[in-house]
Amino acid sequence: MNTPKTLINTLPAGVVNRLEDGLSTLKLETTAQQREQLMGLLALLHKWNRAYNLTAVRDLNEMIPRHLLDSASVAPFVSGPR
Repeated sequence: MNTPKTLINTLPAGVVNRLEDGLSTLKLETTAQQREQLMGLLALLHKWNRAYNLTAVRDLNEMIPRHLLDSASVAPFVSGPR
């Protein structure tokens, strides 16, 4: 079974840079662990999307702004432990 960390290694390097650029544009400070978790989510979404058609977005470069950054953009407005 592939773990998220294993799947992250299959992602192209440009995808990591695109995520970091997007987070920077949103002025969101993230830890290395948070970025790794986001990349793990992206890797899992990409893997299972091929099998179960979870989303119409197929391109990794489009998944970043449409799924990860759209969700991350509300982070400054969310508070609390969950």
